[in-house]
Order: sequence, then structure tokens, then C-alpha cells
Amino acid sequence: MAGMCKRFGPLLILAIGGLLLLFNSVIAQAASPAVHISARPTWLNTFKLSDKKLPARQVENGFFYQLFEEQIHVEKQADYKHVIREIVSEAGIQNGSEISISFDPSYERLDVHDVTVWRNGKPLSRLKATSFKVIADEKELSRFIYQGRFSAFCILDDIRKGDRIEYAFTITGRNPIFGSNYTDDLYFQGSQAYAQLYKALLVSPGRKLNFKAFNKAPVAPLSDKNGLKCYEWNLNPVMAPPYADNQPGWFDNYNHIQISDYSNWQEVVDWAQKVNPIATGLKGELAARVARLKAVAGGDKEKYFRSAVQMVQDEVRYMGIELGEYSHRANTPEKVYSQRYGDCKDKALLLASVLMANGIEAHMVLINTSARDKVSDFIPSPTVFDHAVCVAMMSGNPVYIDATIAYQRGSGINLYFPNYGKGLVIKPGNSALTAIAPSKTGKMVITENYKVIDGEKGQTELEVISTYTLNEADRIRDKLASNSVAETEKSYLDYYAKSYPKVESAADSITIKDDIKTNQLTTIEHYKVPDFFKPDKEPGRYSASLYASYINDQLPNIGNRAKLPVSIAYPYNVQSVINVVMTSGWNIEHSNTSIEREAYSFTADVGTTGDTLTLDYKFNTLKDFIPANKLDEARTDAKQISDNELGYNFSYAPDVTKVPVRVNYWLLLFLLAFSAGLALLGIKLYRNHTHEVLFERGANFMQIGGWLVLVAIGLALTPFAVSYTMLSGGYLEASHWNMHLPGTPDAVYKAILVFEAAGNIFMIAYAIFCLVLLLNKRDILPKYIMGFYAYGAIFSVADHVFATAANITITDSESSHMARTIIFSGIWIAYFKRSQRVEQTFIVPYPHSNYSYEVAESATEPTTIV
Repeated sequence: MAGMCKRFGPLLILAIGGLLLLFNSVIAQAASPAVHISARPTWLNTFKLSDKKLPARQVENGFFYQLFEEQIHVEKQADYKHVIREIVSEAGIQNGSEISISFDPSYERLDVHDVTVWRNGKPLSRLKATSFKVIADEKELSRFIYQGRFSAFCILDDIRKGDRIEYAFTITGRNPIFGSNYTDDLYFQGSQAYAQLYKALLVSPGRKLNFKAFNKAPVAPLSDKNGLKCYEWNLNPVMAPPYADNQPGWFDNYNHIQISDYSNWQEVVDWAQKVNPIATGLKGELAARVARLKAVAGGDKEKYFRSAVQMVQDEVRYMGIELGEYSHRANTPEKVYSQRYGDCKDKALLLASVLMANGIEAHMVLINTSARDKVSDFIPSPTVFDHAVCVAMMSGNPVYIDATIAYQRGSGINLYFPNYGKGLVIKPGNSALTAIAPSKTGKMVITENYKVIDGEKGQTELEVISTYTLNEADRIRDKLASNSVAETEKSYLDYYAKSYPKVESAADSITIKDDIKTNQLTTIEHYKVPDFFKPDKEPGRYSASLYASYINDQLPNIGNRAKLPVSIAYPYNVQSVINVVMTSGWNIEHSNTSIEREAYSFTADVGTTGDTLTLDYKFNTLKDFIPANKLDEARTDAKQISDNELGYNFSYAPDVTKVPVRVNYWLLLFLLAFSAGLALLGIKLYRNHTHEVLFERGANFMQIGGWLVLVAIGLALTPFAVSYTMLSGGYLEASHWNMHLPGTPDAVYKAILVFEAAGNIFMIAYAIFCLVLLLNKRDILPKYIMGFYAYGAIFSVADHVFATAANITITDSESSHMARTIIFSGIWIAYFKRSQRVEQTFIVPYPHSNYSYEVAESATEPTTIV
């Protein structure tokens, strides 16, 4: 297996050639890789081969596995594999005609027993040692880890559609670092389906193995074979489980069984202490350096701690040569410091030894960077870990340090430590995993300040202030140290050139301020953006587009058919602030959007202050994955945020007098036709016959007075007030009709605009109709005017509901106006239902010729009737 090494932070792929030269000398000292030809082992189990084929719909890459056989003899340290592939198409010739076997010659021997091509039922032997080319298999070299593994590679010639390729081999030998102990993971599913899968595990009756099944892995029947315990699995067929590239590291939905003969974590700790004991009595160059650190720190243990951590992190570069037992055994601290390089366990042991040299209790800690806190789901085994860190006891409290993180700054013992969840502390007597409290995480704040110098010419100055704290400062500090200033300037300029092709760097375009005590790093960039504004389709008007790309880059990417948990960057806390300064000021309403989920949160705040438009976006991840049952929700959120929230468009007219007002004639024609229809309807309603009663002289009749005067004034003013609102709001202007509001689909926006325009015209017509009824004291006024007030309240509420549903901002003044409308409508409706004056005033039917009346004498006297 791969060693316990994991590098975090940017990796510098700058010296691969030099590394290869170094590794050549290492290879010369290691065992020479070779392929041996031999007969199959005699200890193998026999079983019946299945002749069932996979359904055609399960075949991938043009071939399928008719058989995948694996038999493991624990006591002989031998692993036998037997594979039969069947080529079903020309694609299979391309994808399935090669054999690759990986092994480590420092402790493993490769014996190939069979390479046969079956054609038309006849075997064609291809078994020759010279057919195999042995090449270095350094998949981790880009991460500065050399493991000494090789691949025996055989390219079969003359492979045709319908051929069956059969090969078998045994790898003998195990990593001596584990002594006689045995640990393994047996998988019963692969990335492709198997027509038949057979596995067998042979072990001495005296060896106690512990098993743990995952994902309902099949239980093996136990039998006795030649004095050995035999576990067998014969499965037919085996389908591949769903898979996605962006699954969390801890997620594994393959059927498998973990096997270990370690009974508890205490045994793993005992093994690790023997393999990597803390060094005492340091010698040579390292001892001299420790003496200097002590002298500088005096008696200040925190100062010594900080100096020791910085020395190991920054002065000892990350690189691992993990040949054989050095996959898990660290080099001596003196050697690591002398050569100034080492992998995770080398650096962790070096740091622990340096801290112990000054009386600071320190220990190595084993970590699983993928499983994290879910490492507790595994049974005890040293092979479940892939990383090593250090823990130091400072003032009685544990402080965890990842020595592979470079350029960590700050003061005292405040160090960011990744959220690894749990680890195994290698100290005497420890028998359990330790929960590691999460560190306080940093933040990234990107502030883009656009200052418009000449809007008509599009000239704008851009200042970008990026502030990073804690782990984000560590990350950027490492990145800046890895690149030249010129490279950094170019990459930053290229980033903005995607949005503004003509962007130019200003003098001293990048300034870096690094406060190492507070661990806050700030970069300041300056640019000239001559193409910030672009001519709009409206003559004399210009438009600009803004977008928070920093946040968009971290939104979860979820495929439409995804059904498994999706990994997201964690921890990630970014704020993107965009300020646009224009001397002409702004006429934009404040808006706010907020999304709170279990795995992430997002807020968007848009507003203005004086001459500055501010777009403030925040995105924060709260865990490292999105559960499968929340994928639809997250996919919708990501699309909503990316398409509607992060972008902002606005238009600008340097000289308003030069911008001609274009009328939206289609809407104007619609409103004129609508008005004509309402006029005809009003005439028809007015002329409907009502009471056919002839009033006698002297009957009770009240003139318009009291509160009715206010009603008359209100009805008379309503058409003017509503008309002014429509004109000032630009309802009939083409530019208003073509406006785009962030977060609101254009069709929805236009539908609401038509609704508001038609509703206002109806309000004008309704007010005029009621005013005519009132002045003529018509008997039908009360019911229609109550409808008028009810309509005003309903229209106001409906407008607010539709606007809110369409993500159109509702201002506080608009909300207050709606509340007042509802209250006033209720008051006037109650008045017209209960007032005696209303009852005695509006009694005139239609037509006028069917009545006469005389004002009551009492009506000329003072009255309190309202």
C-alpha cells in the first residue's frame, strides 16, 4: 500500500527532473525488478467456472471480465490472481489488450503463470518473460513522493474481436515493516461488472482475524483446507456500484471487508512506537540548531515552540522516498534535518523530537485524511492511516501541528490545523482514537473598487483589495512564495482580462502586506479598465456588467443524474464585495437574498450609499459534503445563485438630455384599448335601471356634506396621482420595458409590469366612475365605492405578493403604503356600510325622470349626521 504521506497546500512541480536523477541512484541500491515465469502454486483452491455471460447492457469499454479470481495465502505471504477478459468489440481491442501488474521489488516477487489468448475455443500461449516491460510506476511523483513501485507491462499483439485473454500471476512477500501481522481490504465490486468473482483467504488456525463488512458485503463460509482455515466467496454476477468523481473522500459504496489481526488500538500504538520512537539525545547539526533555538527563546516555551514549528515547516521541504519499510518508518531526525527534506512522518517525528529536546511533551499522531472522524468505523489497523502529524502539550492543552503545511504564521500557540476529526496519538498506554477539536478557520475577503473616471469613454480605475486570515493567509503566503512577482501579476491580470479584454496593469500593480503576528495577509492590485462601460442599444446610454466569480468558482457542481453525496470545499468562507463609485449617484433600491442550508449558506446584499453602489456577497461551507437527499435542493440553489444572484447589470447615461425617450407603443395601445373598454363598461353600469320610485316633496334627503366631501376630493385626485406615478415610473418607456432585474426572469418582470399598468388604469377609471356616481347622488354608489376601496387594498397586496415571488425588491415605503391602503380601505368600507348620511344622500335611481323630491327642512339646519 501507499505510505502514510499526504501533502497539503500547493505542490510545486518545478524539480521533477532533479528528483528523477536522485531516484535513479536510489533505484540502483534497491532490488532489481524482474518478471519470473513459473507454474501455478499448489496450494490453490479449485472451484467451478461459470459459463454465464454479462448482459450486453452491462459491458463497458468493449470488454468484460468473465472471471476475476484472487486467492490469498496469509502464512505464505502470497497473493494469486487469475483474470479472464472477453473482447466483444473493436473498442475492447483498444481498451482491454494490455496487462499491467504493479509490485514493489524491494520486498515482493512477481511470478507470472499464464498468458493465453483464446480464439475460437483454441488456446494461443503468449507466456514469455521478454513480453513484459518493467517500468517505474510512480503515480505519486507529482506530489514529491517516491515509493519504488514498478509495473510489469505487457502489450499483447494480434488481439481480435471475440478473443478471450487469460492471465494469472502470484505476488509473494509483504512489507517487513508490519512483521508477521496481516491487514487487508477485500473488495467484492470494481469499477466494471464481473460475470464471476471468486476470492479465497487461507490462514493458519492459530491466527485470529478480525473482520468488518461494509455496504452489506457477503459473508464467507468457513471451511478447512489442508489444515488451514479457508474463507471463500464465489459470486455470480457482480455489478459495479454507482460512482461519481466528486464524491467525498470518506464515501465508499463498494462492498468490501476489512481484515486485521490487530485486536485493539493499543497494539497499533505499540507497533508505531517501535517503528518510530521519539528521538532523544540529538546529535550533530540538529543538536546545534536546537541549542540555538533554546538560546533565542530563553525560558519562553511558546517562543521555542513557534520557532521549532517554523523551522520544520519552512526549512525542511516536503519530499518522501518511501522504499519498502520506509512507507511507514520515518528517517532519523538528524538525517531529515541534514538533508533538509522529508515526508509527513519524517517531519512529524523531527518536530516531536525537537520539542521534546526542550521539555515540551510531544507525540506523533496518525491521521486518515479521507475518512477523517469516520476512521472510528474501521477496526484497529496501522494501514487505515495515510498521514502523520504532531501534537504538543502546551500549558496542559494539546496543540496539533501539521508539519507539511508551510508558511504558517501567527503568535503563540495559535496554529490552524485541518479538520481531520480523529487521530491515534502514539504515546505509551494510549488505547483509543482521540477526537481533535476543529480549529478556528480563516476567511477570504475580496473587495473590488471600481471608480468611474469617464463614463462616456468607459474609462474606469479598478482597485482590488484581497484580505486573507488564518489558514487562508497560510495558503496564499505559500502560493506567493512559490511564484515570482511577475508570474503572480500576470495570472491576476489574466483573470480580469476574461471580463475586460482591454484591462491594463497600473504602476506597481500588486502590493503585498503580511502581518505575521495576526496572520493576516493582504494583496492590493491596481488596474485601468478602459472597456468597463459598453454602448447600450439605447442611444446615449451605456451599460456595465459585474459578476462575483470568486464565489461562483466554489459553488457545488452537481450533475443532473447525481445520486451520491457530493464533495464541496471545506472549510471555505469567502466574501466578495464590489463597489462602483459614480459621481452621478444611483437610483437603486436596496435588496437582500439569503439562503441557509445544512451544508452551506449564501447571502447577497445590494444597496447604495451616496455615490457608491455596493454588491456584498458571502458564501460559507458548513460541512464537506452535500447529502444525497439534498442534491436537488443544492442543484437548484447553485443555479439560482450563479445565474441570478452573482451578476449585476446596470445602465448609465452621461448626459440624460441626449437620451431620447422611446415609447413602448405596444403597451400604450393595450392601455388605450383597455381604457376604452372600461369607459363603455362604466356607461353601461351607470345606465342600468335601479329603483322606480317617485319621491314626494318633503321626503328626507341629505346634500353631500360631512366626510363625503373628503371622499369626493380623494376620488377627484386619484386619477392625477395614479397618472403621475405611472409617468414618473416610466411605465410607457421602452427602456423600462427592456430593463433586466437580477434574480427575476424577463418574462415574469414584463408580466408584472403589464399587471401594474393595467391595474393602475383600472384604478383611474374606477375612481372617475365613482366620482360621477357621487356627484349625481346615485343610489348604486355605496356598493361600487366599497368595491373601489376593496380593490385598492387587494391590488396593493397582490402587487407585493407577485413582486416578492419574482425576487423584486419591496422598499420600506412601499410596504408602509400597502399597510395604509389596507387600513384606509377598511375604514371607508365600514363608513359606507353604516353611515346614515350615506343612506339618506345616495338615493337617486336611473333614469332621473321617474322621481322628484324636496329637500327636508331639517336638512338646512345644522346636523351631526355623517
